[in-house]
Amino acid sequence: MANVLTIGVPKGSLQEATLALFNAAGLSFYGSERSLWLGSNDPEVKPVLLRPQEIPRYVSKGDLDCGLSGLDWITETQCEESLRILADLHYSKRSFRPVRWVLAVPQDSPWQSVQDLKEVDQTLRVSTELKRITEEWLAERGIVAEVDFSWGATEAKAPVFADAIVECTETGSSLQANRLRILDTVFQSTTQFFANKDVYHKAGWKRTKLDSIALLLKSCLAADAKVSVRVYAPLAEAEVLEALIPSAVGYSIWNGKKDEVLFELIVDKAAARELVPVFARNGAAKITVAGLDMLCE
Repeated sequence: MANVLTIGVPKGSLQEATLALFNAAGLSFYGSERSLWLGSNDPEVKPVLLRPQEIPRYVSKGDLDCGLSGLDWITETQCEESLRILADLHYSKRSFRPVRWVLAVPQDSPWQSVQDLKEVDQTLRVSTELKRITEEWLAERGIVAEVDFSWGATEAKAPVFADAIVECTETGSSLQANRLRILDTVFQSTTQFFANKDVYHKAGWKRTKLDSIALLLKSCLAADAKVSVRVYAPLAEAEVLEALIPSAVGYSIWNGKKDEVLFELIVDKAAARELVPVFARNGAAKITVAGLDMLCE
């Protein structure tokens, strides 16, 4: 049987960003609109679309070799011990920031802080998909609550069906739109690429393949925030321009055409905005700025 690595790809809010990340890493996954088992341009990789809540369990049991899901679902399903985390990938549906599970109450609620919830003279009703983590978090803070599992549309549960909710958010805009106010952060999560621990340690071919994929994914994310700045300078201006390069920035120097020097820097996009005008004012003959596909440091 040919070597094949099965990988769980999160379906839903993370799906588009995840497929785009793999595509940037040179792995194209494709299929019909209703197909869950996808095709791949790499015959050694077999992807399947699944709910992110399920992927840690399937990888933990060995039904899948590896997968991607949030740290929230790895923790909620208590699969940490049987998984090998290969990469902490800072991306979500809309941004490259971690997502937060937050405790929120209706805007007109009298509760202004978590401390207020400790003084409630009745059992607090809380609705969430992150049931186990929420129960532990509330208990640790001495809050008496009945936590009900939410099958979705959690923002609509308060105040009729729940006194408070714990919901995942990137920007908080959906909570505001539903007239909810955040009291505190319950859990912070980033996307993880992980493998079944036994598969990783016992299958040499798969371990090499897994490490390669992890490296490619991390390199693509690292490159997204960076650019390559090339500064072409007359030899007479080279010393001045070199002195303007921040000390924390690594760079390379080449001798170009006659009496010309080329500097190349890899910097954050924000830093490039500051540096390009400075180089231009101080004798650079030409400056080019280019995006990066991958960056392995």
